[in-house]
Amino acid sequence: MTMGFAKDGAHLNSGRTASNLTPYEPATAPTPGGDRSDIAGREDILRLVETFYTRAFADEVIGHIFTTVVHMDLPKHMPIMADFWQTVLFKAGLYSRNALQVHFDIHALEPLTLEHFNRWLQLWTNTVDELFSGEKAEMAKVQAHLIAGSLHRRVTGRPASRYSSISLRPDAGGS
Repeated sequence: MTMGFAKDGAHLNSGRTASNLTPYEPATAPTPGGDRSDIAGREDILRLVETFYTRAFADEVIGHIFTTVVHMDLPKHMPIMADFWQTVLFKAGLYSRNALQVHFDIHALEPLTLEHFNRWLQLWTNTVDELFSGEKAEMAKVQAHLIAGSLHRRVTGRPASRYSSISLRPDAGGS
């Protein structure tokens, strides 16, 4: 799967989305490692977020945001993120925090750039693909792209919707 990054890790701007985030592309080929099951519940979600955040904390592009900028307590954060993704994927209603405000707070400390969001998406998508395969796994990737796009637009002062530039023409007849 291509994630819009050159071999050196630089982002290749496809311009295909309103926020210029790397567009989502469904997995077309299985990841090496055999058959993978779909995300089925809390245990799988915990495995996914723990694997992802362990990688994100160590990442050259976004790791410092978690470790230096916000000093995130990973063990404390895992149940919160599991609640979030369980709510997103299974409509569990477990997450009640304001994810947007959290990202505004982080952005005030260090501006969250397109590169940060694209790297987060690349790590998330790769982690999902390595661990799972199926409808919920695809949904986790699609939702991550939608959420990241919305968050990126909001923290950079634009409306959440990628369709915000579409407007109705004034009525020519004047009503």
